[in-house]
Amino acid sequence: MVQRGKTAALVLIAAMLASLALPATANAASSATQVGSDYISNATNVFRDQNGRADLVRDGAIDRVAQAWAESMLAKSHHGSRHDALVHNARFGSQMPQSGLSGAGENIAYACGFGGVKANAATMMSGWKESDGHRRNMLRGSFTHIGVGFAYEAASDCAFAVQDFGAYSGSFTDVPSNHQFSAQIEWLVEQEITTGYADGRFKPKSTVTREAFAAFLYRAAGTPAFSPPSRSPFKDLSPGDKFYREINWLDDQGITTGYADGTFRPKADISREAIAAFLYRAAGSPPASNPRSAPFRDVARNDKFAKEILWLSNSDVTTGYSNGTFKPYDDVSREATAAFLYRARSILDV
Repeated sequence: MVQRGKTAALVLIAAMLASLALPATANAASSATQVGSDYISNATNVFRDQNGRADLVRDGAIDRVAQAWAESMLAKSHHGSRHDALVHNARFGSQMPQSGLSGAGENIAYACGFGGVKANAATMMSGWKESDGHRRNMLRGSFTHIGVGFAYEAASDCAFAVQDFGAYSGSFTDVPSNHQFSAQIEWLVEQEITTGYADGRFKPKSTVTREAFAAFLYRAAGTPAFSPPSRSPFKDLSPGDKFYREINWLDDQGITTGYADGTFRPKADISREAIAAFLYRAAGSPPASNPRSAPFRDVARNDKFAKEILWLSNSDVTTGYSNGTFKPYDDVSREATAAFLYRARSILDV
């Protein structure tokens, strides 16, 4: 029992550490949940920074596991004592994303009467720091990802919080070490070409838009200093759009000319033949002969990007498919984009 002025506040914490190979999920609608969980997530990484540990990646899937349990404990506290409601989620490790998971840990706590969301969150953080087991969880070097749950009741000024930690072998919870393109995706991270999504995933099967590929190429070039024009060269692109600088850099470098109707179509998925053209121009449009015969079964020698596709093949950036096709009009996934950029790294001088 902790006394603060005339207000009695109770803070109880418990830690659980497990070596598991076990998925998760979390996103609360209330601002109290957002404020409390963000505070704990940020404070945890500050604490790790102060102790020479790498920041943990906030993972949305793990968030959802932690949030569900925080809300469950708060609900249980209405039918008994808060102390009795404070129990570990015995299945948290098995509910977290499984790809690449080698270990997991959990901290739980509640605090009441400290005067609002942040004050209660700060009290729980202080308690965790002062407890050996919780401190070890927050500072464990093998942990790479975190999910945070925070359930708050304004009437009683009570909050329950959960930290779920995971040790993942790669940068992303959905890219295990045995993934076909794991090395290529990790290379993208090392080169700062991608950071993935805010929820800790890479989404390898998702398609890549033309604007996203512009961003990939711009970062692969080292994010060069570039001041985009105040007036857009494309009818469907405006200053202030997310990738305005990157797309205009592409235009400035002659890597894209857009479409004949004056558009760039930034939200459209990029095709495999367009990837070939972009990479060819990004490499400086090196001397390349027009194909004397069809380079692939589905690419005729006089097709629009036949030369660029043949160059891609001759440069070992692509081998096409095992059935002898290139599938020029197909969309390109994020994992395939990672593979294209990785194989083209020497050509692009990355």
